[in-house]
Amino acid sequence: MWPLQQLVQFRAVYEHDSLSAAARALGMSQPALSHSLSKLEARVGGALFQRHTRSLRPTELARALYKQAGRVLDEVAGLDLLVARFHEGRSGLVRIGCGPFAPDILGQSLAGPLRREGSGIRLDLHADQFDALQEGLYAYRYDFLVYDRPQLETLADQADTVVQPLRHLPLRVVAPAAWVRGEKEPVGEDPAAARAFMARMPWALPIVPMEYRQRLSPWFQALLEQRKGAEYQMAAISSCLALCRAGQAITVAPDLLIEADIASGHLLTLPLDTGVRVDVSACRLRSHPLSDAAARVWQLLVKGGDSPWR
Repeated sequence: MWPLQQLVQFRAVYEHDSLSAAARALGMSQPALSHSLSKLEARVGGALFQRHTRSLRPTELARALYKQAGRVLDEVAGLDLLVARFHEGRSGLVRIGCGPFAPDILGQSLAGPLRREGSGIRLDLHADQFDALQEGLYAYRYDFLVYDRPQLETLADQADTVVQPLRHLPLRVVAPAAWVRGEKEPVGEDPAAARAFMARMPWALPIVPMEYRQRLSPWFQALLEQRKGAEYQMAAISSCLALCRAGQAITVAPDLLIEADIASGHLLTLPLDTGVRVDVSACRLRSHPLSDAAARVWQLLVKGGDSPWR
């Protein structure tokens, strides 16, 4: 069995190039650190450092050991994080990594059911690029991900993943109702009139990964290029909708987020196909046991019944 403390101390010496600096960083005496390093050298059967005037130079054996020791210590840190996340989950904190549209949808959809249950569950929703979310999932920084299904199906270890489809969400073009009603042309009914209307009005669009832009309908792509992008580039779709509700911009949104606005007559959808449909799915790792709180949120999402997604 390798003593982890010796590996921690070895890594500190390797990274500081100095026994004294490493000892200060570790909060131990230099003689004690030197003794620990000697024991490790005896264990591996060779010198780990060549001593120079003011620094230590790692040997080839040390360089090989450093790479492997780093992996081992990172794995141990991952286990510590897993345990910490589990206990946080018991206290009601659930961390979810999200695609660009998921935070607003999750926040709106889950708030009611969780509040009615009085469970004390709190959601930490973090939107990011898919590569960063994937890394966070495998490092146990997230209990699970909510993202577009085609991307989730590219995860490295499919045998360890559970991907659960949630909902198919087409994105609608939505505008302030007062703008549409003030037009002479039938903007709310005729696609050609709606496109001409869009060309004249300011837009608010969420910042999205390139894979979403590549799905846009040709007319939408052409209009975006012609306009050189949207006037308002927002981090979240809720911010885009806020501008639309304030009568400052046209935007795109899934039905789930605009049902109340459409019902009240405050916003209107335009008869245009953006080409973007988000197949929202949830994904978790079989090797990552869910806390009680995370398991309840997962159940709300995927099990039907009182799920806000069904």
